[in-house]
Amino acid sequence: MKKYFLTAILSLLVATVFTSCGDNDIIEGTEKPSSELKVWVEPYHIKGASLDEVTAYMSVTMMRYHFEAENKTADSFQLAYKTGNGNEAILYSFLRSDSTLYSVIDTELISNSRLIIDYLKKHYTLVSASDEPSYQYCFTTEDRSMVITTMKVSDVCFNVNYSFVYS
Repeated sequence: MKKYFLTAILSLLVATVFTSCGDNDIIEGTEKPSSELKVWVEPYHIKGASLDEVTAYMSVTMMRYHFEAENKTADSFQLAYKTGNGNEAILYSFLRSDSTLYSVIDTELISNSRLIIDYLKKHYTLVSASDEPSYQYCFTTEDRSMVITTMKVSDVCFNVNYSFVYS
């Protein structure tokens, strides 16, 4: 249990580093990215899902994303998908032992935050909400088998993190 928890924390930190936008970014001098969504579609987030299920879902349902990279460690492997603008991405983490999904991190544009947070409020139970500028919210499923957290990672992006609860 502790091993999976530590791996999930490490994955979250890695995703935060990959998605953070510093003050010295090339984007600073250009126009802020804008990809206004009318409807938000959640990434695949079924506890214990197989690699094939995730890749099939991404190729059929999430066509604005394309496969970017695969990362393997001793305990897990990850698949990264991103959109054309490069600021929106999804990181899927799988256990190496049985190739099952245990964590999903979805990086979205701040401009879509209201739509996404409203969606999460309608479909999940709100556990806690912080001040609006930080975009820190915590949701759970009715059976408490999954925790969904949101957090601002830059002036442009915020993360939606799906973590599965193992008992």
